Amino acid sequence: MRRRGLTFVHHYSSRELALRGRIRGMGYGGSFGRKRARLSQHEWSVRRGGGQNQDDVVSALASREWQWHPAFKLCCNAQKVYDHFPFTFLPYSVQDVTDSAGAIAALVSSATHDENPDVSLDEIYSALCQSRSESNLDPLSILPSLLPCRQLAAKNLISLIGECGNAKEVMIAVQEVLEQIDSALDLELEEDDEEDNDRVSPSEQLISIIHLCNSAIPRLKLRKKSPSETIRPVLSQLQSTIQLAGSRLGRNQGRETIISVSQLSQNVISWATGLKSEDAAACQEILKSLLDTAVSECSHCIQSSLAQRSFETLYPRLTVRSTISLGWEGGEEAIKDALTVYSSFGQTFDSLPPVPSTAHLILLSHSKIVPSDICRALLFMLPILVASIQANHTLDETLSLLLQWLHPSHFLAGEQLSPDISGPLCALLPTLASAHPDADIRHQAFRILSQCLSLTSSELRLRVLQELTTDAEFPQMRVAAVGLVKEASLESLLHEDKPNIFASPFFLQVFGPILFRPDPVDFFRPDLSLSEIEDSLEPARLVECLSLYYVLLLRDNLNRTGIRDPDQIFNIERALLAPLRATVSRWMEGPTLSDEHMHAIMPVVSLKTSLERVDAAIIRLRPSS
Repeated sequence: MRRRGLTFVHHYSSRELALRGRIRGMGYGGSFGRKRARLSQHEWSVRRGGGQNQDDVVSALASREWQWHPAFKLCCNAQKVYDHFPFTFLPYSVQDVTDSAGAIAALVSSATHDENPDVSLDEIYSALCQSRSESNLDPLSILPSLLPCRQLAAKNLISLIGECGNAKEVMIAVQEVLEQIDSALDLELEEDDEEDNDRVSPSEQLISIIHLCNSAIPRLKLRKKSPSETIRPVLSQLQSTIQLAGSRLGRNQGRETIISVSQLSQNVISWATGLKSEDAAACQEILKSLLDTAVSECSHCIQSSLAQRSFETLYPRLTVRSTISLGWEGGEEAIKDALTVYSSFGQTFDSLPPVPSTAHLILLSHSKIVPSDICRALLFMLPILVASIQANHTLDETLSLLLQWLHPSHFLAGEQLSPDISGPLCALLPTLASAHPDADIRHQAFRILSQCLSLTSSELRLRVLQELTTDAEFPQMRVAAVGLVKEASLESLLHEDKPNIFASPFFLQVFGPILFRPDPVDFFRPDLSLSEIEDSLEPARLVECLSLYYVLLLRDNLNRTGIRDPDQIFNIERALLAPLRATVSRWMEGPTLSDEHMHAIMPVVSLKTSLERVDAAIIRLRPSS
């Protein structure tokens, strides 16, 4: 209990005003209508004194002569009085808290800025709730102090303002605060100061502003303006602030922003429709633009592992173990809320919007709707897809959409993509599949590249694969691209009645010098060390090349590629197999191999196994004598 600066308030019993609650330091009876429980003629300050008999005070109070007793003013310990009588002690500084908006603002300012304030925000909030004096809150004076404060009571007071304050004044205050937040965000761009964890950042304050709008706008009373004219200024300013603050929001904050804007959109459209239904369409356009901005600017906060979930669903055989990120459900829930709002606005995602946008890409991907005309939809969305891959922005949604739309189940046999689609994708995806730091994204991009190539004309496909198998910038892709060549060859050999460049002598003219010889040509020199083999990707590439050679020897029964020609077999033996065989024998049979070299020898073991398979296949092709 506070012992200094207390106000002693008598609460009548029986037929008089009842005590509506007691809180430490400042509780008092509530008001019924306009009548206050606190009566000024019954208030005295109790300040620290000495030498007075506490029992005299109690006795005087019991005889109802307490207001004249001199000991009352100097009581050194009011606890005994508090224990015996239905009194509540109020800090002197808040005795008029329910009567003056200016006093409330002063107390809030002190509670949020002073190191040791006489009255805390919790006490102010409790007093306001008990006295039913929320209407005395002045949003313009109080919000600038409350928004940067991290105390729970500050959030409660902000909610109280939104729910009970004058709605028009709240909207004016919101616009004022948004201007301040915009200025603070611009200042953050110029300065690189350390974050103050004790204060709410300007970008985080945005969430509280959205909650205020959510509570206050449905309470607005229209005068001469329509609902759309009423909300347009504040929501346009809110949209502008979201554009500034979105990139600074953390995962949970961004998700909450999307959810809050979705709730705001639902509440505002219900309010507008109820007041003036013919103006609902104009309100929808304003709210849709706001929600589009929230979704696109907070896209980095969604983090719902959408692409990996799509990959594991569409390609279960390629999934060894699930790598879906923890906490993905929150992002999915946020987008579901947004999709619900768009659905209530009558927007569907089975038709294309007038202009492609990031928000449409995100929502379309999460809706998991596959259009009836995939090629047309891909061509329409291509600028956004390309920009997403190049900027590494909304990449999760982009890869998920491509995984879904390019899946083989959606295409008829022989159906192909337009070169206007496959060309840009085949130019961008290899870099993503090679250089992105996330292994899951590399795997997803490679699978999309594979599927895109399978839907590409054989001429363009050959040209792309030729570039990938010779590109020294990404050696990992040089290795993986051999597998893509093998996929193309097998597809062409399956259709013996259809001419295909991958099932023709031209195939070996292009890929023979690239795949069926070491790179560099003298890689298997006599002084090649185990450490060089271990550090190089060439053994892995040659394992893939030997696998391709083996498959062609077995599957090209009509020798359409010419792979079974004696001259071709001789050339590959001389350029690749013979030097490889000599190197493998030297390392596998040499006396210098020790336990410490066992890890380094593994690439050589893989080469030996692949070489033995090829030798066996060649022997089977030789005519029996």
